[in-house]
Amino acid sequence: MKEKKEKKKMNKKPRLLFWIVGLVLGLVFVVPIILILAVCIFIAVNDPTTNAPLFVGETIDDPNQHAIDSRFDHKSKAMDIVGGLDLTGKIIVVTGGHSGTGREAVRALARSGATIIALARDIERAKKNLKDVPNVEVEYIDLLEPESIDGFTAKFLESGRPIHILINSAGIMNTPLGRDKRGYERQFSTNVLGHFQLTLRLIPALEKANGARIVNLASRAHREGSINFDDINYENTEYNGMKAYAQSKTAIILLSTKLDEMLKDKAIRAFAVHPGPVPSTDLWAAGMVGQAPQYKIDLMRFGASVVRTLHITELLNFFRNPANVGDIYKTVQQGGATTTWAAVSNELNGKGGLYLEDCNIAVIVPNDSGAPFGVRQWALDKEDADHIWTICEDMIGVKLVDIIKSKR
Repeated sequence: MKEKKEKKKMNKKPRLLFWIVGLVLGLVFVVPIILILAVCIFIAVNDPTTNAPLFVGETIDDPNQHAIDSRFDHKSKAMDIVGGLDLTGKIIVVTGGHSGTGREAVRALARSGATIIALARDIERAKKNLKDVPNVEVEYIDLLEPESIDGFTAKFLESGRPIHILINSAGIMNTPLGRDKRGYERQFSTNVLGHFQLTLRLIPALEKANGARIVNLASRAHREGSINFDDINYENTEYNGMKAYAQSKTAIILLSTKLDEMLKDKAIRAFAVHPGPVPSTDLWAAGMVGQAPQYKIDLMRFGASVVRTLHITELLNFFRNPANVGDIYKTVQQGGATTTWAAVSNELNGKGGLYLEDCNIAVIVPNDSGAPFGVRQWALDKEDADHIWTICEDMIGVKLVDIIKSKR
């Protein structure tokens, strides 16, 4: 009897251990998976694009801004674009190239042999994020600090090297109202003015390449509104973070068309790019630098990395299953594809001043269109392009005519 009781006790121990291990594994793996699925389903149910009907509305014919028979599409990845390309000897300057879609473009371009000069505000973080990428030089720049832009550009021009591709990929989105030291609204200063100053200063190096491209990161958010020319800096208008972001992206598209017009006779072509809806980008965290405590920024970056690591973008698409291609979320690899395509595709030879999306030239849609794709008419208006060009030159105190004169 005593031996039987001891055997029962011994049998209970493995069972207890089994249940403890099972409970721990459940807490570590099963519960998080259930939570992730629940969140994805919740987002899908509350996302209006999930049940939006297939868009069949009006598009506007244009001899230049129209789709072509591209080899790539919405699902293409940055690495797909560079297959078979040899970019050895090409020098590419990139802002925002150490995170999100910008990093994926940098990885693809560097893999093809290009030399990448990554401009970043946080040098150590940029070096860490790009440590596995060959042929990368990291240089300091802060788009909110005009002196840092002039410092880098002076140093680069002194080197005598050409720039074959300039990618202005950095940006911030939907931030609280903030201003740079000049009093300019922070999103406009970062997304538009910083890149505009950088671009103008680097024109001598772009011209030296004897065939260069400028790629400016825009967004389909431009459909939320044009530019408030009477109050760009929100001094008298009630501030709205998304409206300010949309204004900056519309300005980027307008300036891209004007840049192309002004520089194409120097063999420099300019494009505006919509990378696509990318939920795993670090864009939200970037906008909080200097605005929020570091732990909040770190949490946002961690959250984005979790989305990337656990392929939550793909899960979201599975549950959302939108009818319109433009509403399908992209991974960062897919988000970097159109930037890469704009930078190196032979399909764009001889073209410029265009708005691109999904590795193609976007169609034009009316300003009041509900299309989840395309470029709105106000972002291509020539008078507005001339107007914002003059305003931006005045705001940064740098004029293209002076850059050209100083080169002679």
